[in-house]
Amino acid sequence: MSNKSVSLKFFETYGNQHDVEGCMPLFSEDLVVYTTSAPGPLDLAGYKQLGSAFLAGFADLHETVLEQFEDGNKVVSRVAWSGTHTGTLNGIPPTGRSFQNESIVIDTVVNGKIAERREVSDMLGMLQQLGLIPG
Repeated sequence: MSNKSVSLKFFETYGNQHDVEGCMPLFSEDLVVYTTSAPGPLDLAGYKQLGSAFLAGFADLHETVLEQFEDGNKVVSRVAWSGTHTGTLNGIPPTGRSFQNESIVIDTVVNGKIAERREVSDMLGMLQQLGLIPG
């Protein structure tokens, strides 16, 4: 499996099939994730928990990979996300409102597994669209 296909497999498995457990074989056991969705780096268990929390809040979560580039062991993806806030998200009760968001994800793939992920998402825009903070 190419580095690019490992990254694509994550987006399909998580963003469209909503299968957090199915994503786990794509990551190395010593995974480190830097994301604007969390205050500090996450390990594999923390990233799994974050992914589960988002699916609990957005049962209809959907993603589309808009662009993807591979250079050596790095894969850069520009991804569009959307969903409706119908469930509790980290203690925030459902608003019933929808969001559309984009993120940039940089994966470092080592031995066929994602060893590091850097993820930048417009979390402020998402919270504004959900009516949780003023726009």
